[in-house]
Amino acid sequence: TDLLRLAAPLMLGQLAVVGMTVTDIYMAGKINSDTLAAVQLGGTFWSFISLVVIGIMIGNSPIIGNYWGAGQRDKVRFQFQQSLWLAIPIGVVVCLAILASIDLLSYLDISDSVYSTARGYLQPFILTGLMFPAFFAFRSSFEGIGDTKPAMVFNCLAFVLNAIFDYILIFGKFGLPAMGGAGAAWATVLVMVFLLISMALYARYGAKIRDLQLYSKLAGPHLGAITKILALGIPISLSLSAEISFFAIIPLMIAHLGSEVLGAHAIAVNLDALVYMLPLGIGQALTIMVAHAQGANNPVAAKLICSTGFKIVFLIALVFGGIKLFFGGHLATLFSPNLEVTLIATNLFFFSAILGLCDCLQISCSCALRGFKDTRMPLAIQVTAFWLVAFPVSYSLALTDIFGPPLGVYGFWMGLILAAFIAAIGLLYRWHFITAKFITATVPG
Repeated sequence: TDLLRLAAPLMLGQLAVVGMTVTDIYMAGKINSDTLAAVQLGGTFWSFISLVVIGIMIGNSPIIGNYWGAGQRDKVRFQFQQSLWLAIPIGVVVCLAILASIDLLSYLDISDSVYSTARGYLQPFILTGLMFPAFFAFRSSFEGIGDTKPAMVFNCLAFVLNAIFDYILIFGKFGLPAMGGAGAAWATVLVMVFLLISMALYARYGAKIRDLQLYSKLAGPHLGAITKILALGIPISLSLSAEISFFAIIPLMIAHLGSEVLGAHAIAVNLDALVYMLPLGIGQALTIMVAHAQGANNPVAAKLICSTGFKIVFLIALVFGGIKLFFGGHLATLFSPNLEVTLIATNLFFFSAILGLCDCLQISCSCALRGFKDTRMPLAIQVTAFWLVAFPVSYSLALTDIFGPPLGVYGFWMGLILAAFIAAIGLLYRWHFITAKFITATVPG
């Protein structure tokens, strides 16, 4: 019950975040298949960059959680301030990464229409990228102490605002010019301003954390504290990147297959990401609760919490896998009137349903291990699963005739399933080893 109470706001908040991207894809698909493909390409770059940032800033959460679980409130405030200092240089690096992504677009085998739309879509993200790390400094700090509701409320409001701004800016309503795909990106800029201001005000006036006085006794940058965040956050970031970069590279490798294939992949991967937010929310709750239990020196409670979480995420994956299988065709037609796009997307939902069963376990195990501050071995497991094993297999299936006629985008999705399965097995074994180690260390004598 405690796990679900903590996870529910996280899941709803994450659904709202991904819902913004799904809204962008939905409205872009109403223009034409080129715009849909361009927004998917541009969104792929931003998704990868933003997840790298999220991974780094998530390193702040278990540190805050340990301090909170141990009752060290002054250290909570200090750690929060250090995460804000870290957000400044990361924001600059994000802007440079966006510029590099815009340059990379010119090297892809895509039409002039797709290129110009994708370029226009990415440019506003330079502003979004400056603000995004600071937003996650606030969010990771709040979640570290178990206060998950503000992110949920603000993200849900942001979802509504994003839909309104998308409609106005993409299609040119209320006298404004129709901006097409670029309008979706400018909507994201406006939403990020709202989110950052909301989180900053909550840090000052929020009822649950007002007593922490997060802005008082302002400390300058402390190399040791920032290094602690990076020591946890960089392996987390690389672990996320191991999986997400696999997703991200698929559109680049299938771009030459045409807008219809890109559009179908966009529909399948974005709806898959929407469902993925549910086990991710459970996983984030596991990170928080395990960190609190470890702060209280109670690894037995941490293991029980994890076991419950793993069962819940697998049940969620079964339910939504069934929905994808039986209603995939109807879901695809909501996003594109193009018959070829919807047919390919419907086929991809079959692979997505299988992927979800493995992916839910590997993400929840990875999140649980973060609560134990175990991040390096999970990184090795995920890099091995996704890149050393699955990528060569999927590339061969998709774009070569080594195993028969090239399967195109379907070959890459087969590789995703293989990677998630290997990662899930490896991370489950690692979790069992780590929990046994901590429990043994607390046994007297």
